[in-house]
Amino acid sequence: MTYPRWGALVAAATLGLSACSADAPAAGPSIDPSWQSVAVGPTTLHVPAEWEQAPGADLYPGSDTDETVALTAPENDERVRAGVLVTVQTAPTRDATAEAGALVLGEKATTGADEVETGEGELAGASSVATVSFVSDVRRTDGTTAELRSRWLVADLESGAQVIVKAIGPRDTFDDTPLDAILASVELTS
Repeated sequence: MTYPRWGALVAAATLGLSACSADAPAAGPSIDPSWQSVAVGPTTLHVPAEWEQAPGADLYPGSDTDETVALTAPENDERVRAGVLVTVQTAPTRDATAEAGALVLGEKATTGADEVETGEGELAGASSVATVSFVSDVRRTDGTTAELRSRWLVADLESGAQVIVKAIGPRDTFDDTPLDAILASVELTS
């Protein structure tokens, strides 16, 4: 499946398409000058200045080949934080498409991911890119449920490493968050 809105964002804004695309922008996305630049391994992205950075929960606890960083917004009125999780694997065991598929299976099993949409894209410095979007209901420790939307970008780097960028936020107000702009700011270095 493809998803037009997210796919268009990935294809045009985020991913610096090659010259074969008529819709490719001449320059990278416009980034708010007040935003902070964050580097995680070969990945650089930009987030609002008030967002906090912390070590992220390890996607692969048995692996010593990855680095994970979490970037989070302040809580909203429903006690939900929008955020971005960036993981860099120096020795991935699957390509981007297979990794995206495995992530979907894990999310379906743990959060009941629904409305799953997958696609492909291009990103300068990546040999392949897979994208995933879905909604889920995550049970909180107090027994309430947070309704979330997630968008993932999985990129195989030309160096052999792999980058996974997960943007997650409140389902009903996802489009009102800066998450799409943050995903659009992702840059890779070899």
